[in-house]
Amino acid sequence: MNSAFSSRLKELRNQREMSQKDLGTLLGLSDKTISAYESGRNAPDFEILKKMAKIFGVSVDYMLGASIESENTATEYPLETIPIFEITSFENPVDYLKLPTWAGCNYGIVVSDDSCEPALSKGDIALVRKGPAVEGNLVIWLIEGKPYIFRLYFQDDMVILKPDNPKYRPVIMSSMEIAKSLIGVVVGRWQKFK
Repeated sequence: MNSAFSSRLKELRNQREMSQKDLGTLLGLSDKTISAYESGRNAPDFEILKKMAKIFGVSVDYMLGASIESENTATEYPLETIPIFEITSFENPVDYLKLPTWAGCNYGIVVSDDSCEPALSKGDIALVRKGPAVEGNLVIWLIEGKPYIFRLYFQDDMVILKPDNPKYRPVIMSSMEIAKSLIGVVVGRWQKFK
């Protein structure tokens, strides 16, 4: 990525009085990744670049240095704070994240194993919204009162809960279990720098 991008990113972030961690949280990236962007050691993909431009209220052209006009027409993104829980306990949050309201998350869960690899890794935070799920969604599902993360599939009148990692076995249940067992749908992830 060109040096204009690196300097504009840092300039825009400082104008908004955002830390690298704050911006990383909004984008679902680590502060180390933001630092690499600002130093020119790494470059974002186009989707991340578009999100950055939206956050700062500027055009992608301005972010890349192709325009001197910032075209700043957006207002500040409203943020909301969501609680982060360990998957074993939903009683007391272990942390909080500030995310834009458009992210549509109600809470986060720290992933405790590698059963969702490659979609989610151990230590990632699964961003979860309450509500209905469709086939293929990653869902938070209660089995004997304990939450697990599975990919949801349907076959006849059965629900198949399949871990993304093939070393784990799927769970098959009656579709009657959906109403009392589905507690959320994973809509994204936040990764801590590893």
